[in-house]
Amino acid sequence: MPRNVADAVKAPRPAPRKKMRALSPEEARRLLEAAHDDWLEALYVLTVSTGMREGELLGLKWEDVDLEAGVLRLRHALVREGGKTSLGDLKTAKSRRSVRLTRAAADALRSHLQRQLEEMERGQAPSTSPAASSSLRRLGPS
Repeated sequence: MPRNVADAVKAPRPAPRKKMRALSPEEARRLLEAAHDDWLEALYVLTVSTGMREGELLGLKWEDVDLEAGVLRLRHALVREGGKTSLGDLKTAKSRRSVRLTRAAADALRSHLQRQLEEMERGQAPSTSPAASSSLRRLGPS
């Protein structure tokens, strides 16, 4: 072969990732204020107060939560593969960790749990659990 035809084209380059920007304290306050009494309030509070990744947050189960000690144990994450969502392993061994809860986060989780238990007593499926919608049902009572 006299020449490599692939040399005539430019290889595609991945688009540069946009740099994430953390919320300012004022933006975080406004977000939490707007989320007050929303059925996902606990998720928003955890997001703002812990900095956990989306998959880690959505992969939480009540067995991972110790409200008395004020700690979350990260053991798994919600992962998307081939158009399907499932509970999977964390990416690295370092990702398996404990996260200390703020008072606001622990209070939001207590309220979330109380709301779920009340719904269950009324014979309703706990609509406020994070597996309830497409990806948020995992935080239901285990």
